[in-house]
Amino acid sequence: MKDFLKSVLASALGTFIAGLGVCFLMFVLLVGLVSSSGGQPAGTPVAVKPKTMLVIGNGLAINDTPAHGTPGLSSLLGGVSMPEVDLWRALEAIDLAAKDPNIAGLLVAGDLEAGFVQLNELRQAIVRFKESKKPVVGWTENSTQRDYYLISAADKVYMHPAGELELKGLSSSHLYYGETLKLLGVGVQVTKVGKYKSAVEPYIGDKMSEPAREQTELLLGGVWKKLLADVALSRKVTIASLTRAADAAGVYGAEKAQALKLVDGLRQRDELVAELRKLGVGADESGASFRQVSLAKYAHKVSLPRHGGRVAVVYAEGEIVDGWGGNDDIGGDRLARDLRELRADPLVRAVVLRVNSPGGSAFASDVIAREVGLLRQKGIPVVVSMGDLAASGGYYIAARGSVIMADPATITGSIGVFGLHFNYQELAKKVNLGTDGVKTNRYADLFAMDHVATPEEMAVVQASVDAVYEEFLKVVAEGRKMDRDSVHEVAQGRVWLGLNAREKKLVDKFGGLRDAIAEAQRLANLKDIELIQVPALHSGRENVLQKLLSEDGNEAPLFARLQAKDPALLFLRSHAEVLKAVRSLNDPRGVYLSCPVRGFGR
Repeated sequence: MKDFLKSVLASALGTFIAGLGVCFLMFVLLVGLVSSSGGQPAGTPVAVKPKTMLVIGNGLAINDTPAHGTPGLSSLLGGVSMPEVDLWRALEAIDLAAKDPNIAGLLVAGDLEAGFVQLNELRQAIVRFKESKKPVVGWTENSTQRDYYLISAADKVYMHPAGELELKGLSSSHLYYGETLKLLGVGVQVTKVGKYKSAVEPYIGDKMSEPAREQTELLLGGVWKKLLADVALSRKVTIASLTRAADAAGVYGAEKAQALKLVDGLRQRDELVAELRKLGVGADESGASFRQVSLAKYAHKVSLPRHGGRVAVVYAEGEIVDGWGGNDDIGGDRLARDLRELRADPLVRAVVLRVNSPGGSAFASDVIAREVGLLRQKGIPVVVSMGDLAASGGYYIAARGSVIMADPATITGSIGVFGLHFNYQELAKKVNLGTDGVKTNRYADLFAMDHVATPEEMAVVQASVDAVYEEFLKVVAEGRKMDRDSVHEVAQGRVWLGLNAREKKLVDKFGGLRDAIAEAQRLANLKDIELIQVPALHSGRENVLQKLLSEDGNEAPLFARLQAKDPALLFLRSHAEVLKAVRSLNDPRGVYLSCPVRGFGR
């Protein structure tokens, strides 16, 4: 089933990418395979002159997981040239800057790749920075709504006179290719449990079901209310006025944005430099700009705590796949191995499991959840910290945690199961492709893709899906100390915001990553901690490919950064994402715990 789908969707694209990969490999061989540290190690002294401005944004990716491993071809296709920093180091760096006498203030510049929950944690860190009485300036040229959400936390927000600013509301849409598959002659048969389990809908129809629409509207509405409330508080405007602005146009030029009090003033780039110089920021070496350090570089000053009981932060970010997985996946075997090794480490006193995942393979999720339970059985508390998305399989691996913490805007729940069976029976007829063979028993060709599954065969699959759903309910009931029927009532594949999930007892507390670390320290009764990260920063980055694809530690001066927006690269990236999604469907039973929600419109 899964192999057929991969073959159909990946063949042409795979051939092209393979050719590109060969060309790239030849280039690598030309420059020579040499060893590389993969970037400046954390804790390295970073020279910061007095009167320097810390710049947040300006082309920066914030990930939960520390940069590690060797980037694959998808990184090349995606044009990934921006520096990246993990969330914990980013937050610690902002706190460090507040105390650093050489840092004169913050410039929040937008153009930052991060999820909404990550932006919320960064926003809170910026608000804390204000307590230092150092200036916080926001700068926007052409800001997305997400950029503006972060920028609006500044004391003063300035905008380029020729720029535009988005404030338009949130949207969520999906491609539905069920009718296209029918046109091609590819049959899809679905088994599922859960009224709201909508992850299968793109394969079987051409529009959103009413249950899916209902829950998506609630999710969007909840996140939008949070965004409006935060921006209104920072900008000292009403939520009603922001709502009217979003409904009136959605995108505003500089003068209108100022009239709506979304920004405080209009500045050309040179005028912004002059403004910062008035605030006490020094001139750069050229004398034409201001002294600055990027958050990506400044974060290298951050060191992990090294004295006390050991607390491990384990990152589970991406699709859950069977086997080892890649850098961007949660390989069930790999994460289970990491948790098993922590359980065997006599120095480990507590574990924080940071989950940012829509789920995936049911089997891999169960393998991981087992290790979480074994950690607790040994007496090691496991605090789950949920990021933007911890749903379906992402919730399955979290359910046995000692304490589950989430942001009010975290997308979680989605306790439901589905199975997919693809067949090419009609396609074979269209191209005059014959299939014939023999079998010894009734179900010997179960899951064979040359025919539509019979009702008896689908009953076999449905029984498997039902069994996985019951096991899901059991895992949640045990972990959350609820009875089976109570879990079933809030399950049905229904997706919840963290705000509602706490009311439904699926989440214990609100808080971010650092709050979860503090909770783990409390549960382990530790005065001081030694913090380790799994995977560790730069672990596995040992060859020239990383050197070529990474800019870790490099400066990207404001106004000097070039963005990779080549149409060919963007086209390849979009198709590579489809290929990656298809490849992630590798559960050995064809049963999945996946949530269709990946994020909302920018």
